[in-house]
Amino acid sequence: MWGQASAIRELQRAVQTTPAHAYLFSGPANSGKRLAAVNFAMALCCASPPESGRYCGECGACRRIGRGVYPDVTVYDLASQAERDREKSRNLTLNIQTVREVSSAVAFRPAESRWRIAIVDDAETMQETAQEAFLKTLEEPPSYAVIILIASDAERLLDTVRSRCTNIRFGLATTRVVAEALRVHGADAGDVETIAALSGGSIGWAFRAIEDPALLEHRSLVVRQAMELVTADAYQRMVHAVKLADGFAADRAGVRERLQAVQEIWREAMYVQAGVHESPVSETITEHLGDIPLGPIVEAVDSVEKCLDNLEANVRPRLAMETMVSNWPTVEP
Repeated sequence: MWGQASAIRELQRAVQTTPAHAYLFSGPANSGKRLAAVNFAMALCCASPPESGRYCGECGACRRIGRGVYPDVTVYDLASQAERDREKSRNLTLNIQTVREVSSAVAFRPAESRWRIAIVDDAETMQETAQEAFLKTLEEPPSYAVIILIASDAERLLDTVRSRCTNIRFGLATTRVVAEALRVHGADAGDVETIAALSGGSIGWAFRAIEDPALLEHRSLVVRQAMELVTADAYQRMVHAVKLADGFAADRAGVRERLQAVQEIWREAMYVQAGVHESPVSETITEHLGDIPLGPIVEAVDSVEKCLDNLEANVRPRLAMETMVSNWPTVEP
């Protein structure tokens, strides 16, 4: 997997020796966690591995795991829960019934392979009562069980849950790595740099953008609006912040997406000041933010993270947004 060499090496070693009974794959959304979990399951179950720690992708086990029909590998997430519950719940969180299904599944011995593998995506949405119910399974799993929790925000899981898992950390790739992955994937040479620059380090998003021009157009708009916010004067920043705050109730996901784009711009400015040359930045960022000292830029990055946390904690959106932009350094016109 592109950009995740450390995580993949650790998982390969686990296949070569003996896997832990519980893993937590943590890191940003679209960083390849779910794909890695499926590939890990393939490597554990592969009938004809080309070499130790790897999988062939061609045997019956690998093909069926890829299609989601292998009896010893099951994926649980909000989508599968919604399919089961239909109209019975809002399906915004993994509920205790899903946890019971996972616990029941791993209690059965594997039918074909050595391992019974349960992949639980969207794990950070698990209700606290569901997490508490899950603890017994994590504390005393059967010897043949491998449970993989996937979370974009692992801090939302109970300490007792996290402490019982082997944490595999995933990160976002550099722009250079995304561009190279697109070239190998066969993307049009004229699109590579644009898609890589807009990817935010997500190779999965970049691959989807190749096939979906609307996705690329939307991302371009989001980044442009984020740049306008960051490079505005103090008054206009406050105006933009209030508009974002007032739209939060109607479009929470959209506002979060814009804030994440803002944070990425400040991060790119941080790379400029820190002299990180492997991740190219746009000329606009260099022109407007390249002269700001590193300290205030780091504070700006942190202020966006704090704003996102405040919104999650139901702090009034206007207060969260206004506090955020008031902590940004001044940008010279």
